[in-house]
Amino acid sequence: MMNQLKRCALGLAAVTMAWSATAFSQAGGRQIINQAVAILGGGAFTDVKEIHTTGRFFSFNKGQLSGSDLFADYIKFPDMERTEFGREKNKSITINKGGEGWVFEPRDKEWGPQPAKQAEDFAVGFKTSFDYVLRFVLNHPQTTIQNIGSEVIDFKRADIVELRDAQKNRIRLSLDRQTHLPLKMQVRRADDAALREEIYANWHEFQGVMTPLLVIRSTGGVKMMEIRLETASYNTGLSDSLFAPAVTASK
Repeated sequence: MMNQLKRCALGLAAVTMAWSATAFSQAGGRQIINQAVAILGGGAFTDVKEIHTTGRFFSFNKGQLSGSDLFADYIKFPDMERTEFGREKNKSITINKGGEGWVFEPRDKEWGPQPAKQAEDFAVGFKTSFDYVLRFVLNHPQTTIQNIGSEVIDFKRADIVELRDAQKNRIRLSLDRQTHLPLKMQVRRADDAALREEIYANWHEFQGVMTPLLVIRSTGGVKMMEIRLETASYNTGLSDSLFAPAVTASK
């Protein structure tokens, strides 16, 4: 009987220690994320409803540079994005709004629907993007947050925080321990085994919002794209008509 009581006591102690460790991990993860959001701009960052950026992107095939072009990107939360590629009179344009998508190619001189799979991929990718996650997923009641350790990125010690959203997507953020700025984000979607990664660098402030001017994207460890921003502006009053296929000119 005494041995049974001892085993029960030891089991209870182990459960209590495990629960305490989990609670500490969750609290630590939340604290690290809160520090990052504060450095990113606090209320100025979280209150962003619209984003307009311009710059140049570089595409890669099997890790090798395969092309580059100018771009202008417009985002209006919660689910709209318009991206224009090329120069003024020779632009290709993609628009996504919720689960719908359209494409405009200058050679065709008309809009066409995106393939259903492409529009679906956009919707999932948008909801697991850096800008969306830190503004909408972070404080969702079904999101879990844990501090899962640290790593060294470019000689910088980074804390790793893992989020699981309501759809069970796994999102890992690596945050510079000194500056609290994001260095890297990894996403493994619940319905896709591919590991998607973004690396962030060259942070600058625009309208009180910290913005990475360099973003490097890879999938499965293979570099796919490099984005170099030249301008960024927030909450400029983008019209909903900009995200309809009838509009072809930049604003």
